Amino acid sequence: MKRIYSPMQFQFFGILRLIKMCWAPLSFLLIGIYSCTHDLSVNSADLDIDTDGDGIMDKLEIANGTDKNNPCDPIHNSDYTSYDSLNILWSAADCDSDGINNSIEISSATNPYFNESLYNTTLAIPEFLPTLSELQLFEGNLSDLKFNSTVYEYSVNTSNFADYSHQLRSVAIPKGEQMVYNGEGLLVFPNNTILTMTFYYLNDERNPALGKKIIETRILIKMNEIWNVGNYLWNDEQTEASLDEEMHAIQIDWIDDLGNNRMVNYRVLSKNMCFQCHNNNSNTQPIGPKSRALNFVHNGNNQIQYFVDNGLLTGAPDVSQIEVLPDWSDETLVLEDRARAYLDVNCAHCHQPGGSFNVNYGGEFDFSFETSFVDSKINDVKVAIQSRMSTQISGYFMPLLGTTVIHTEGVELINAYIVTLE
Repeated sequence: MKRIYSPMQFQFFGILRLIKMCWAPLSFLLIGIYSCTHDLSVNSADLDIDTDGDGIMDKLEIANGTDKNNPCDPIHNSDYTSYDSLNILWSAADCDSDGINNSIEISSATNPYFNESLYNTTLAIPEFLPTLSELQLFEGNLSDLKFNSTVYEYSVNTSNFADYSHQLRSVAIPKGEQMVYNGEGLLVFPNNTILTMTFYYLNDERNPALGKKIIETRILIKMNEIWNVGNYLWNDEQTEASLDEEMHAIQIDWIDDLGNNRMVNYRVLSKNMCFQCHNNNSNTQPIGPKSRALNFVHNGNNQIQYFVDNGLLTGAPDVSQIEVLPDWSDETLVLEDRARAYLDVNCAHCHQPGGSFNVNYGGEFDFSFETSFVDSKINDVKVAIQSRMSTQISGYFMPLLGTTVIHTEGVELINAYIVTLE
C-alpha cells in the first residue's frame, strides 16, 4: 500500500534534504563563526581543552609539536575512535582525504580515518603462493610490471650493484595500516607488509621500447613480526614467475647505453643465500627502505612526503629534517660521501655489528653510512677492500653474493676514495 504523508511530514523531510545538501557550505560558515568567537591562537598549554576535537589535549599537542587547531594532525590509524564527533572543527574536517567530511562519514556509518577510494582494487596477498600472479601485486599483463593501486613503487637514492641489472621496488601495506618512521634507518612495517624487488635488463639501453628480459622477483613478507623471504623465477615467455628456492645461472645479452654488446651469466640466488645479506643477529630484515635512502624525488614526488600525504607513513618529521643518503654516481657531491654511501648499500649489511661477516669471522668493521670514519675501520682494511673488489676469484670477490662481474665504476670510485686516505 502506498504510504501517504501529511503536509507537515513533507515539510519536515524537505528540511532534512535541505540540511543534507547544504551541510558542507554550512559547516565552513560555522567554522568561520567559531573562529571569530574563539581565539585559536591563545596559548592553551596550561588548559585541559581539546580545541580541534581530535581527542588529544592542547597542552599535549603543543608538547608533541602537532597542530592543536588541526583535527587531522597527528594522523591516526583506521581504528582510532577517541575523537569528539560533536566538535565543529573535527566534524567539518576530512581526515582520510576522501572528499567527505568527518561528520557525514559518521552519519553514513563509514570510517573518517580510512579512505576507501585507495582500496578500489584487489589487495595484494601476503603469502608465498606458487606463482607471482597469484599474489595480485600487478595488474594487466604481468610482464608490464604495472602495480595495482594498493602497491606502491619506491626507489633508493643509491642502489646496490647486481651485474648492471635494473631493479624495480615496491611496498604493499595492509588495508588501514601504516609504516612508522624510525629515525633515518629502516622504517617499521606492520605485519603482512610485502616488499618486492624485480631484476631485469633492457634489451637495448638506448631504446627501452625494444623490450626487456625479466629475471627474478625477490619478495619479503612480514608475518607475525618475522620477515620471510621467497623468490620468483620468470619463465622464458615472460608470462609468469614461479616460486623457486634453487640457485640458477642465466645468460643475459644486452646492448648498453654506448651501443656495446654485453653479456653476463646472471646468478639467481637460492633462498638460503638470501639470509646471508638479510640477517642481522639471526633476525631477517629488509636492507634498502631506510628513511635516508627514500628521502628524494622519485616519479615526481618526494617519497617520504608522498607516503605521509597518503596516510601510509606516520611519525615522520618534515623531510628537510631527514638526512639524505648521497647518490654515489653524482660526481658533484663530496667524494667521501659518495664512497661511504656505496659501501653502505653494497657492503654494510654484512660488515656491521650483527652482520654475517662480523658474526662468523669476528670482524669489527662497520661500513654503515652513519658510522664515523674512525669507528668504521675502513682505513684498517682499505687494501683488502681494493683487492677484493677488483678480482673475480670465487669466494674472495666482493660483494660475495649477487654479482658475477666487476663493477668498474664502483671500483673506480672506491679506489679514488682510498687514495685520499693514504
